[in-house]
Amino acid sequence: MVKLHVLKLHESPIVDGNNYNRFYMLWLLQNDGPPKDSLEAGWQGIDSGDVLFFPELQTGAGEFEGLRFAGELDHNNAIPLLLAGVESVEFPPEIAAMADQNNPLTLRRLYEQPLEEVLGMQSGGFTLADLYEDVEEFWAKPDIKRNANENQDEWIIPLSACSLVRTKHYG
Repeated sequence: MVKLHVLKLHESPIVDGNNYNRFYMLWLLQNDGPPKDSLEAGWQGIDSGDVLFFPELQTGAGEFEGLRFAGELDHNNAIPLLLAGVESVEFPPEIAAMADQNNPLTLRRLYEQPLEEVLGMQSGGFTLADLYEDVEEFWAKPDIKRNANENQDEWIIPLSACSLVRTKHYG
């Protein structure tokens, strides 16, 4: 089962109005408690493989620039937020491997509905079929992100300081 978490960051990733360095860092979501406004929503936490969407990251460069996948919780109680592409979905290798290990679940079964939901939240109301000439081919051979984040700088994001917009469960 995968969850889609729509969150608002505790502060802008853009520093001093024009410094975009955080976009090239490894984002670590410090699992220090539930986000604001989450207790009434029955917060169940973020699990590896969940989809996180930050609407404020959408600048118009691509439909997926606000999308991240939750990686495995590390020994510092932090969840790496794995990039998902900008104009096209690129699955991080860790996410693709998780889907393969959970056969017969596929990336499509796990992520088609949350990705459609993310697209539907944006102005324009696109669907995957609108973005991909052949959506069946996209799912048959999904793009797997090849280049790892070589920048070792980290941006620590306290989950408890973020605001929950909503969570939706799939599966």
